[in-house]
Amino acid sequence: MKFSTLLAVTSAIAAHTVAAAPAASTDPTTVDNLQERANNGANCKYDNWSRDFKVIIWGPWAQDNSWGRGLLDNLRGQCGWIGNWTFNYRSDGSGVATFNIPPAANRPKCVQDAIWLASGPTNVGISCTGNLYP
Repeated sequence: MKFSTLLAVTSAIAAHTVAAAPAASTDPTTVDNLQERANNGANCKYDNWSRDFKVIIWGPWAQDNSWGRGLLDNLRGQCGWIGNWTFNYRSDGSGVATFNIPPAANRPKCVQDAIWLASGPTNVGISCTGNLYP
């Protein structure tokens, strides 16, 4: 291949790959406009025998009027089948989820992992304690 042909091909490729960065989107659903959910929190208790859990969540992820759908989706993904699901809002703006998980689930780790995933991007690190029914 001649040097002039090689130079022409290289120039053509460079011309197509060099472009201005796209402008930031004004669409509120794009990644550019996501806001960090600071101050997320959770408290988790469970009963090892019955496999019942109670998770209290607070902060922006509890106040999005989703009735815990993000948490429930992640629980299903991490633990499998979720039984007796309830979610209620308290007067202080926090939310309370109660549910149970199958015997074969890796409890309480699967619940802790689901909470961590659902509370992103600030991701609540949590340890579920086994004293739901003292």
